[in-house]
Amino acid sequence: MMDEILEIQFAGWTATPRLPFVISGNALCMPVPSYSTILGIIGCCLGRFVSPDEVKIGFRYSYDSVATDIETRRRLQFDGKKIKNHDKGSDAYMREFHINPRLTVWIDRLDWRNYFEAPVGTPSLGRSQDLLQITKVAVKKIEPISEGCVKGCLVPFDMNQIIPGQLMQFAEAYTESDEIGGGRTPVNPMMFVAIHGGASGGVKMKNPHLYRTVEEYFIDFYLHSFS
Repeated sequence: MMDEILEIQFAGWTATPRLPFVISGNALCMPVPSYSTILGIIGCCLGRFVSPDEVKIGFRYSYDSVATDIETRRRLQFDGKKIKNHDKGSDAYMREFHINPRLTVWIDRLDWRNYFEAPVGTPSLGRSQDLLQITKVAVKKIEPISEGCVKGCLVPFDMNQIIPGQLMQFAEAYTESDEIGGGRTPVNPMMFVAIHGGASGGVKMKNPHLYRTVEEYFIDFYLHSFS
């Protein structure tokens, strides 16, 4: 069965896909961004919140190297009535970041192509200064495969398969509250395996949601459907 998918290629100078739940000490990076981050990048280009039930997402992420820098952090406190600057002032901490990140995203929404050719917002990966440039937008023909080699992505943990990577647990996505300042609600926290983008040749795996681009230099990727 032949199908088509929208491919968007991003590139930047730096990226900071923060490791969740680490709030003290060094700020560490995940080897790949989360699906909620990818949804945020897509939403930035569309200029609106993108619900996880609107789209299926596949991606491949890589970078040249990891570096660290010292960054000033502004601390806040709640005095029982309002949030204000902390009495002890700001502090400095070490922060990891990726150098020369490259991100390819595949989505099943061909009708969104114009938003990536002329994005409403400026996408970034991590902090607001981690800007991304959209280098290519194209429609690619793909075919489903039962087994392939993937890298630079997140796949759901499957205890019946041995998949080399970093085991991580976080929410698939988040929904926004209708109330101003109501915060976000996590959607389906689950276990993932983060496969490093530098994996030579990729990691061989079986999955019912694997696809391959139909071209001379084909790419295998996992297409994630949100629960």
